[in-house]
This record gives sequence, structure tokens and C-alpha cells, in this order.
Amino acid sequence: MTEDSATAKGAPPPATVKVRRARRADIPKIYACQEAAYGGPRSAGLCDERTLTMQLEAFPEGQLVATLRGKVVGYAASLIVTLGEESPWYSYNEITGAGTFTTHDPAGDTLYGADIGVHPKYRGRGISGLLYEARKHLVERLNLRRMVAGGRIPGFKEHAGRLSAEEYVAKVQAGELKDQALNAHLKAGYKVRGVHIGYLRDTESLDYATFLEYENQGYRPSRRRIAAAPLTRPIRRMRVTAAQYRMRAI
Repeated sequence: MTEDSATAKGAPPPATVKVRRARRADIPKIYACQEAAYGGPRSAGLCDERTLTMQLEAFPEGQLVATLRGKVVGYAASLIVTLGEESPWYSYNEITGAGTFTTHDPAGDTLYGADIGVHPKYRGRGISGLLYEARKHLVERLNLRRMVAGGRIPGFKEHAGRLSAEEYVAKVQAGELKDQALNAHLKAGYKVRGVHIGYLRDTESLDYATFLEYENQGYRPSRRRIAAAPLTRPIRRMRVTAAQYRMRAI
């Protein structure tokens, strides 16, 4: 999955919507919300209940739900990693361990937003904004350097014939075009640090995604003296053994 959001009109303010840490009993409800939010072209990329459980076990603090009168109407999933300079070009599967969060590292300095979703019937109530704010509070409380994510650009498909992905993103940033997901990210305080292809299979975005970053202005490096090594791709090594024989004439 990836970062996304949605908007609607005429809905009441989110006064009755509450954000809290997810619990094991929420897993089926999170899956149902995820399926409702992304049950279209991206349905093949949904996390099943086992994967959602693994996410919760890996990093309980990073798994959030938004509830309205006891019903899960939104969710957010995240993990902590340390990313190297090349990391913006890593795929979702590489960074998240194919969604299992086995790559979560408490010694990392970056909160990675793996997924966020709001049930279509409850969009427009500021629910995604509440989830983003909860993530920011987590970043500040844990003294993490930043929060990053790979963001969808679902509106790009309609403009792909005349604009490149980079041009499309620039026009959305300038206010000349609107994109459901990117506008939500910009409103949440994310900055676009790049646009790349191959982050996640996504027909609406034509497999393009933005690399988004939110910097923690209150970050104190002195409080994080122990850090993990940056996430790197595995390097395959081969040992070649050769021998040379001295040939004698018979």
C-alpha cells in the first residue's frame, strides 16, 4: 500500500472522531476499512489480516485507528527505519519487508508512513488530518529526525498524455491542478523531495509516486547517539576458484 487520502463536502467537523493505537481486536476492522478505501484497481495490493497483525506486533505505537462511535473509519500504519541517500528510490516492499514491517528498527531516525486510509463514507471530516497529526506527535515524542512516505498521484492518469509525472506534480504544488492524495499530503505539511516510478503497482498513478518528507523541527541529534546503519539493498557475492595446470608434452 501507500499513502493516500480523500475529501468530500458537507460533512460535520471531526469532534466525535478519536485517534488511538490499534489493538489486535481491530485487525478485521482495519482490513475492512482498507478494502473499502482501496478495493478498486489496487485491491491486489491489500495487506491481509496476518500481515496487519505482523505490523502491529512489530511496532504497536505506529499503528493507529480513527474511530467514530466505536467504528473504525480510518487507519494509519508506520514503522521506524534509517534510510541512506539512495533510499528514496527503494520500493515499498524493500522498505517495509513486503508489508510485514520486519525492517522496523527502533534505533532508526525516520518514521516511514507505509499506509493511510479513510473509509469512503467518512471522508471530508478531517480524519486523515487527525491521523497525520497523531503521526507528527509520535515523531516528536520519539525524537525522530523526520517522517517520510511514498505518495500516490491518482489524478496523473488523466493528464499523462500531455504532462510528465514531474510536470503534473509541479502543477499540483502550484495550485494549477488538484490531486486528491497529493493535496492532502501538502496540507499535512509534507514536502515533495522527488518523483519516481516503480515504488508500488498502482494503475491510477501509472506506477509513479512522490517521495514525501516532513522534517521534525524539534529534533535533537544529541539525544540519538545510537543509530542503526542505513537500510541497504543486499549485495550478492560470488567466490570464484580457479586452478592452472602445467601441461607437459607426452
